[in-house]
Amino acid sequence: MEKNFDYDDISDSLIISVKQQDEKVHGSAEIGNLVLDFTNNGKIVNVEFSNISKFLEMININPNILRELTEVNLIVQRQKEAISLFAILKTQHLQQPIPLATFPVSKNLTFSV
Repeated sequence: MEKNFDYDDISDSLIISVKQQDEKVHGSAEIGNLVLDFTNNGKIVNVEFSNISKFLEMININPNILRELTEVNLIVQRQKEAISLFAILKTQHLQQPIPLATFPVSKNLTFSV
């Protein structure tokens, strides 16, 4: 299985990609510390989370987990008028779900799961 994430400790950014080879990024949106890339039909395919170590510390997760990652899963959940993003950080000995963001979605800006 090909690695779908990259942690850059210099910029303290975690990039998660669920983009398929035949999908093209159509646009991006910046929401706080997140940059979301999406396709023409609104599917979120890449997420970049800046200052991830500080965020993990704020939610009482040891940021050293970032250096031990073996897998990262991105979960996109749609509620009535909001999108919630979660990541499952996996190491050899640990699986840690973390909430990334929840944000409202207008009729002009919709994302698919």
